[in-house]
Amino acid sequence: MELTIIIPCFNEERRLAKTLKKIASYILSKKYQTELILVNDGSTDRTLEVLNEFFKTNKINILIKTKLINYKKNRGKGYAVKQGILLASKKNLLIFDADSSTPITELEKLNRYINKYDLVIGSRKQRDSTVIVPQSPLREFMGKAYSYISKVLLAVNVNDFTCGFKLLKKYPAKVIASKMVIDRWGYDSEMLKIASLKRFKIKEVGIIWKNDQNTKVRLSRDVLISLFDLFKIYINSQFKRYE
Repeated sequence: MELTIIIPCFNEERRLAKTLKKIASYILSKKYQTELILVNDGSTDRTLEVLNEFFKTNKINILIKTKLINYKKNRGKGYAVKQGILLASKKNLLIFDADSSTPITELEKLNRYINKYDLVIGSRKQRDSTVIVPQSPLREFMGKAYSYISKVLLAVNVNDFTCGFKLLKKYPAKVIASKMVIDRWGYDSEMLKIASLKRFKIKEVGIIWKNDQNTKVRLSRDVLISLFDLFKIYINSQFKRYE
């Protein structure tokens, strides 16, 4: 399997090294032709130093092709993911959260469907999904509400828009990224809306997931931004700006 793993990073100094070790161990055991793209999205902590130290100490870049995108100003997760996609070179692209909320081994479940579908997305809302550590009731409610609004407003038949574990074929991923304009949390919805408009085939697969108590999402601010992003996506689609 040819695989590019894209990891957007913002202030991940405490979690990143552990995540990278798990990824390296898994990839080397599978002997995939792998490219690892890390996008440092304007971190203000030691994320960049941790990355450089890890590569120097573990020599992962000798065994796995690695690329680092680094910029000083935080632009948002959507922007970081887009930059990673545009730089990717392998046949399949995995978007993976730095907190490893879904184990890298869950890639096996998505990989079963990638030959028949253009996007295979991890979901916490399927019957066979396993949520080990749930979100708080308020966060879970807000997440369900956001996905429901996205599903109805954007007319995309997906139950979980925001799970950060997605496998895409290279060509559809490049087409989608070239049209994306949402830089922050609403990017998932935009990605899936563009995929739907381009008639790319989407498969939703239940995965294992655990909530990280140190989440970067701040409800009061980020929910409002995401809802505003949804409105922008709807307007863009109505005015055919994704064509």
